[in-house]
Amino acid sequence: MMQRWNQWVRFWSHTEHPISLAVVRISLGLVLLSDFLQMAWLDVVTLLFAPAEAGGLSNVLSRESMGWWYQVMPATEATAHLHWALLVGLILMITFGAFTRTAALAMVLLWAQQADALNLSDRGIDTLCRNVLLILAFSGAGRWGSIEAWWRKRKGTTISKVSAWPRYLIIGQLVLMYFTAGIQKIGFHWTPMGHFSALYIALQDAAIARFDWSHLRNQPWYFLTQVGTSTTVVWQIAYPLVFLWYWYKRTPDRPGRLRAFSNRMHLHLWWIAIGAIFHLLLAITLELGIFPWAMLAMYAAFIEPKEAMWAWRRVRGDESSEQPLAA
Repeated sequence: MMQRWNQWVRFWSHTEHPISLAVVRISLGLVLLSDFLQMAWLDVVTLLFAPAEAGGLSNVLSRESMGWWYQVMPATEATAHLHWALLVGLILMITFGAFTRTAALAMVLLWAQQADALNLSDRGIDTLCRNVLLILAFSGAGRWGSIEAWWRKRKGTTISKVSAWPRYLIIGQLVLMYFTAGIQKIGFHWTPMGHFSALYIALQDAAIARFDWSHLRNQPWYFLTQVGTSTTVVWQIAYPLVFLWYWYKRTPDRPGRLRAFSNRMHLHLWWIAIGAIFHLLLAITLELGIFPWAMLAMYAAFIEPKEAMWAWRRVRGDESSEQPLAA
């Protein structure tokens, strides 16, 4: 029992290079920045951030209880735009890595105020992004590729290892999201009784389809949508298997044919690649806002820092075999 406990402690106390968390920080920040700037481009900031009395869609002022934002700030259109501007500023701080932890925590709290004021505008991906930002607020995501890292280097401080548990929690969040999404796909069109037609029906919805997909009613295209629907359900429900592939990767010296096969075929990378292709196809075929891009941004958590550093060196044209932390 004590041995198991020590293994558990070692797992959560592991440290690593901050590059993987930093890539999550930067890529997710860029996705959120594009989303918030699009609000201004479409001229919907007032609608989304202001109460009805100031031209918005929220009924926050007529509720018995309300968030602290409109308790301390006047209910005006200018306040709504200030709220939006503060969030954009915090996103920039997170993306560029300036006071990253403070900015991430403030972003979660301030964004939650907008979600509370107009909960119909709060998408599932928004909740997931806030969860990840909260994890980043307690991580060392600002230790690489950031203003903080530049300042440390200027002071003569080398890159230091950071706790790996925030990256593990992001992975756990993604696995939980996929698994629950899979088991909730109990609608008729996701099942054999509905001929696995969910994807076909979604592509015929003019509100979200990027192109005219009417030709999919013909074969073999309709069959391919059925394959896509059934594969999505199975893949999402089986997503916790990624934990097994990573466990095999961490324990290559242990016996077992499945472990040897998994490590030889790099099943963890194939699992991630399937997810990346899935979200890219969603982005190409359907208008789903930031959902596929935000998910891809979080996928950086799956990449081991040593693998990420190897890729970074290749991009820079440095093919040296130095250890990641020596970079």
